[in-house]
Amino acid sequence: MCGGVVVVYPHFAYEGEDGPENWAELSAHYETCATGQAQSPIDLTSANLENLENIVFEYGETAVNILNNGHTIQVDQIQGSQIIIGGDNYQLAQFHFHAPSEHVVDGQPYPIEMHLVHRSASGKLAVVGVLIQEGAENGAFAPVWAHLPAEEMGINATGATVQLADLLPADQTVYRYSGSLTTPPCSEDVLWSVMHQPVEMSAAQIAAFTDIIAGNNRPVQPLNARTLTLDETP
Repeated sequence: MCGGVVVVYPHFAYEGEDGPENWAELSAHYETCATGQAQSPIDLTSANLENLENIVFEYGETAVNILNNGHTIQVDQIQGSQIIIGGDNYQLAQFHFHAPSEHVVDGQPYPIEMHLVHRSASGKLAVVGVLIQEGAENGAFAPVWAHLPAEEMGINATGATVQLADLLPADQTVYRYSGSLTTPPCSEDVLWSVMHQPVEMSAAQIAAFTDIIAGNNRPVQPLNARTLTLDETP
């Protein structure tokens, strides 16, 4: 773009000198990772019960691109799926995974957490988190799991299709709070909705992911003055 400035963000990691406790020191663009007062993830304990407006999921079947970016397995190039929250539309841009989970309940993590990242026309982000526990094999993830790229920056543009609605739990009750990106630059004003009900994956499916990516979870951040709400709508 003419006259534009391309910002190159420095490498970050989940341990060692480039780990979460030092993210803010890696770049001035990462300052919010240390100074922000509305950071993610959080412990999902002690939520206030409230009737929340339901998320409307307009998810369809889509061909996907599967990428190992060195930090996670990311699924993108998604077309034609969105959510609606409070009358605002957010297009699904990508989804990715953290192992173990970033959000915890009473201090306890789950084996994996999926983040479905949505963006509105104005640029506001809304992320839906889905906690994943060990249990039965989950066929909804099979099209992605069959093509997990083992090598960093490996891309599997498989032409595989994913039925996005099948990735969600049957009970779509959510925790909701205002938070941030969980990776640098840790930008805030992200609307988080984390599913109260986890979905299951088999031990073999979990191992297939953690054999490639593990330990990519940012530590829990303080809630500070924010309110965490759990939907009590019947």
